[in-house]
Amino acid sequence: MKKDLLQKKMFKDTMRILNKHHIPFWLDSGTLLGIIRDKKCIIRHKNIDIAIPGKYYEKFINLQKEFSPKYRFKEMLDRSGRIWIDGNVTRIKILKYFEKHRNASSYINVSLKFKKEDKYRWVDKRSCKWVDSHFFDSLDKISIQENEYPVPSDVKNYLKLRYGNWKSPQKYWISGIHDNSIVEDKVIKKIPAKKRIRKPKKKRIELKGKYRKRMKKMVLDVIDILEKNNIPYWLDEGTLLGIVRDGDLLPWDHDADFGVPGEYAQEILKLKSKFFPKFFVKKNKTKSIWMPGNIRSIKLKTPFERLVRINFHIDLFFKYKIDNSYHWIIMNALKHADSRFFDKLDTITWEGREVKIPSHVEEYLELNYGDWRTPDPDFDPSVDSGTIAEKGF
Repeated sequence: MKKDLLQKKMFKDTMRILNKHHIPFWLDSGTLLGIIRDKKCIIRHKNIDIAIPGKYYEKFINLQKEFSPKYRFKEMLDRSGRIWIDGNVTRIKILKYFEKHRNASSYINVSLKFKKEDKYRWVDKRSCKWVDSHFFDSLDKISIQENEYPVPSDVKNYLKLRYGNWKSPQKYWISGIHDNSIVEDKVIKKIPAKKRIRKPKKKRIELKGKYRKRMKKMVLDVIDILEKNNIPYWLDEGTLLGIVRDGDLLPWDHDADFGVPGEYAQEILKLKSKFFPKFFVKKNKTKSIWMPGNIRSIKLKTPFERLVRINFHIDLFFKYKIDNSYHWIIMNALKHADSRFFDKLDTITWEGREVKIPSHVEEYLELNYGDWRTPDPDFDPSVDSGTIAEKGF
């Protein structure tokens, strides 16, 4: 029988350290929902969700030595693009020391919630959220398996506010779309914008000079392989924008983007030998109810990129058809668009070739970029795109 997450030593150690240093915390989000509704953690969850007031961030982050060497901290940065909370850290993951945060067997999510007047604010991935302060100003206790845990006051109304009909399990619920604590659009529009912080891991180049020439050849090589093996594709994202608007690749870009129907993901993986030696094939998997498949994209890297570790590659983004729309994930953003853009494809002449593009391409570009005819080197596809399904940013 799987051990309940609240009984794991990691959580017991975390509770002990927080209590020792008088840092208030409470069970929150999915963990709170499971405990109140089912008297146990939700089975499919591998993380424990807790929250602390944002004013305790510095005090908490200085406790890393007490968690070491068993555990380590991973700070998660604000991706909302809005000045909604203090600082740029939205939550902290507590992980086993040698586990990578994306593949951790279990971990603790510590959400930072900042009090502003009569509300508590926080950012969940990229969504700005808030609730009335009375839920967290004072806390209640709940007893489970002879252990007491802090929970928000008026807890059932808190769950109702966030989850709606919280007493009935919902198979399809996404925090950035369905959470009722997400800030309304009319409020979001009044929140000042801020530049999203990124941590570049590799040297970035631009598609100019020799790099532009090399990328053009790479794109045409990939098109040849896909067409010879009857794999449908279309140019997408910044690559599509540049070729439709300017007749060429965007000079400030560093990669090329293709769209491919999701049902062809496994077919492309079987073609590894066809891509080699020009490209190494790397699949990027995901676990999300947003898509029926678990392969988010395939990255085609040249031997040169692998050797010198620069961002110079081609992305094949898999788009999965659900009813009358396609769903996909880019930069952890959940995206969607009407199926009419991809069910039938058009072509455009580029480099003397007829290459595939979405139908109704100008409408698609407007959905994605807004005023797509005006160049915007600072456009952030994880925040600014109109194809993003998540709300509150």
